[in-house]
Amino acid sequence: MLILGLGSNLGDSLHNLRSAVELLQQSRFFSQIKVSHVYHSSALLPAYARPDWNKPFLNAALACESKLSPVEVLDVIKWIEKQLGRQESQKWAPRIIDIDILAWGDRVIVEQPMMQIPHPELERRPFALWPLLDLLPDWRHPQLDVSDLLKQWGSRSSGHAPFSTKRLFHRLTGTRLVGILNLSPDSFSGDGHFPQVNKALAYAEKLVQSGAEVLDIGAESTRPDGAKPVSPDKEWQRLSPILTTLQDCVLRWPIRPKLSLDTRNVAVAEKAIDFGVDWINDVSGFVSDGMKELAAKHRVNCVVVHNLGVPACHEDKVLSTHSDIYKQILSWAKQRFQQLISAGVDPKRFIFDIGVGFGKTAQQSLFLIKNIKQFQSLACPLLVGHSRKSFLNLVTDKPYVDRDIETAVLSYQLALHGVDYVRVHNIEHNAQALRCAHAMELCTVQTVQKSKN
Repeated sequence: MLILGLGSNLGDSLHNLRSAVELLQQSRFFSQIKVSHVYHSSALLPAYARPDWNKPFLNAALACESKLSPVEVLDVIKWIEKQLGRQESQKWAPRIIDIDILAWGDRVIVEQPMMQIPHPELERRPFALWPLLDLLPDWRHPQLDVSDLLKQWGSRSSGHAPFSTKRLFHRLTGTRLVGILNLSPDSFSGDGHFPQVNKALAYAEKLVQSGAEVLDIGAESTRPDGAKPVSPDKEWQRLSPILTTLQDCVLRWPIRPKLSLDTRNVAVAEKAIDFGVDWINDVSGFVSDGMKELAAKHRVNCVVVHNLGVPACHEDKVLSTHSDIYKQILSWAKQRFQQLISAGVDPKRFIFDIGVGFGKTAQQSLFLIKNIKQFQSLACPLLVGHSRKSFLNLVTDKPYVDRDIETAVLSYQLALHGVDYVRVHNIEHNAQALRCAHAMELCTVQTVQKSKN
């Protein structure tokens, strides 16, 4: 089993690592690819390094099989680095991507100056050895005993190892977490309203530290039981302080999250785009021509939410009770996508949300979650916002705020079904659920490796 190490500390590092994985997956030279957890570490720098080189790294490892020789593998990964924009620079300068051969079974190559296997610095770099061991926990260094060293490094989550190396909850493959930041005082889940900017920022940072890759920020409740419409002026009054401050704060966090704006008001969305918003999450499904034109003009990602009216009203309007309700929603999505394309929106920016609870009975919402794979035919990322919602009355009578376990169980199932994003309140619980799904995936490659040995 070939293990490659990936690192990035320039630009959007998480995106850079993910792009490298995608290119390796697309290559005909590698197969059976599995990816480790993501690690954060400080830069490894010589004494003469310039101050602006001191940028933290994100690191991961990738396990694969290849019929290439080591020299040929080196040529391929150098080509991939160039494809991703890496330019020749001084050795220790920040880089968009760095790909190294960490190990290759029990091979030992020491005589080639440009390539040594295993990597000669493994015992000094937890940001390389730990990801390797995520993929192959029984791997043994053919020349060294690193067991005592691993004990000295301690927990992978503490940040006490050399270079302050720490395992993050974020992942390069599989389902990603969208954290909910409610600024409305009447959120159904009881987690909203942050009148003080510092508290909102602290909560946002907690979401990201716990594993959120996207922050979905909303200032108007659309809950089905009595939500009151908010004027665009009032909505912006709640949003502007946090958006203004977030621009600088996210630069200091280990992960720079994407910012999603949960709004159905064009005027609010237009103002927010100037503050670095990456997504428009329009719960009304981009029914407004103005919202379509805005999305085309600014090239933001569009979260298209299926609904039969906003705010949702279970009693007045729900989907017909046919067993093929997913076909009704697929038809709706294709029509709305075509309208967006006609307005000039790039279809590569579509994200589809089935709209759990919006115009659907509890049974219908659960049925759609169970059959979520049906929506992969849309050929765009899928997002499911199931967190703490009323359809969970089918399985619990706990208050909304206490439904995180039920939410995490469904997140685990959605991850196994290949859903791209889950929008949830309790990031920590759901990150653990996704980590379990990831462990099940890694278990496959470890079992295959043992059987070959």
